[in-house]
Amino acid sequence: MASKEVPRPKEYAETGFSTVQPTLKQHLDNATAALLFKNFDACIEHCENGLSQVKLCTDRENFSSKEFTEQLCVLAVQAHAERNTWQEVLPFVRKVYGDIEHSPAAIVQLCLLLFAKLQDYPQCQALANIWLRNRDNYTDAEYPHIVDIYVQRVMFPWKLHSLVPAFLDTCLGLDATQRQLMMQDYAVVIEKEIKTSTDEDDDKSPLPVKRLPISESDEGESEGVWAYIRRLSALLFRRIQPYNLTAILSVAFIILAFLSLRFNKGFKVQSYCCGND
Repeated sequence: MASKEVPRPKEYAETGFSTVQPTLKQHLDNATAALLFKNFDACIEHCENGLSQVKLCTDRENFSSKEFTEQLCVLAVQAHAERNTWQEVLPFVRKVYGDIEHSPAAIVQLCLLLFAKLQDYPQCQALANIWLRNRDNYTDAEYPHIVDIYVQRVMFPWKLHSLVPAFLDTCLGLDATQRQLMMQDYAVVIEKEIKTSTDEDDDKSPLPVKRLPISESDEGESEGVWAYIRRLSALLFRRIQPYNLTAILSVAFIILAFLSLRFNKGFKVQSYCCGND
């Protein structure tokens, strides 16, 4: 008599959703707990295992692989940021979504905030341009928020205030009203920064060169080293107050140095020796 086959439990009747969903939920919970307890390596491991499980049930009904994928990816990006392996973030995101332009807004926000904190503004610019120029993202409810993050966290610190109006015009996911409201919010900051930059440029302008006054006794003296040292000595005595021994000795040293120079160049000094007329 042939043995009767024992039926398998219902949850094993077909592979896929019924057996994978509890595992996905477990990976998600474990990754969240690991992140909270700062076990970042374990968090990333749970996320990667969970993402591999998502692929097994993407074709099942009543299952949102997008939701699980986004949550696991967010946790992984946060874990990479916390353990300071930020250089692995973009490769990880590309591995999950193929490219930044197809990534959810939440992932792009995290990446922008991460690289802005690192002051890697060129990387932020590349990420924002790729995502914001993708037509599929124009209707995303988070599109204005991505624009706002880029302006305030990247353009303002990068001193690109004057380029904000032109940048907003290139963001085709914004309507006219949204652009106008954003410019109203940014106007005060932009105006203040432009004024500050103008004032700094004025402060850096070269100061006019003032000629030192020449006394009446100098009028008949040629504009040479000797005339210059006399004016310099007079200026030093006027500016150094109160007079002190160090200042007086400094001026005296300068005068003696130039006297020596003038003497070496042939300045005739009459000598008075005993017995000479």
